[in-house]
Amino acid sequence: MKNDYLTCKGIKIGYDPDIISENLVKHINAGVYEREESSLIAGTIQDNERILEIGCGLGYISALAMKTGRVEKLLGFEANPRLIPIIEQTWSLNEVEAVIRNNVIANTSSFQKVNFYVRQDFWASSLSPELYGYKEIVSVETLNFQELLEEYRPTMIICDIEGGERQLFEGAELRGVRKVFIEVHQNVLGRWGTMKLFERFLHQDFHYDVWHSIRQVVLFSHVSRM
Repeated sequence: MKNDYLTCKGIKIGYDPDIISENLVKHINAGVYEREESSLIAGTIQDNERILEIGCGLGYISALAMKTGRVEKLLGFEANPRLIPIIEQTWSLNEVEAVIRNNVIANTSSFQKVNFYVRQDFWASSLSPELYGYKEIVSVETLNFQELLEEYRPTMIICDIEGGERQLFEGAELRGVRKVFIEVHQNVLGRWGTMKLFERFLHQDFHYDVWHSIRQVVLFSHVSRM
């Protein structure tokens, strides 16, 4: 039923059977949904954290972050409009306060309309029509990444955007950002694209934090801002 919720590691997750598949329900109930991210996130949060989350999914990781009690403010963006009510429900169920907006964050001009390709498995939805088959195309307004960084001034970025991470961070100046917690989609980026993504962080004095990274889930920490 649409008014029900699921629970994973003590976090209540909004539920809509039209969006969340039975297979994903099993993963959530088994406590293995977003397993790597959920095992690491609390340890990455510092006091008075200002978090910018790009690709909020079901609002689960942001709820875990907010539950640490060390987050001053969290601003989240999700390109899939179908997920916005679920994110809001997840946050409400867990009594956390944050702001969610339906935009595509890009290094292009703000207020353009771009196609976002919604797939049967919501987590595979992306800006690319080539990845898997899609069931729906929605038009979503963009916000410029650099302008957002300068206005919001995050200390931490959480990012999971199904391969869009290389283009997003290309050319972005991460002034004041202490760390970037990101899922790297090498299956989309390929070896060359993954190397370029790592190079981008290296050139801004971010290092691969071995203590807070597992497999494709990586924390890039700034060497002098931690």
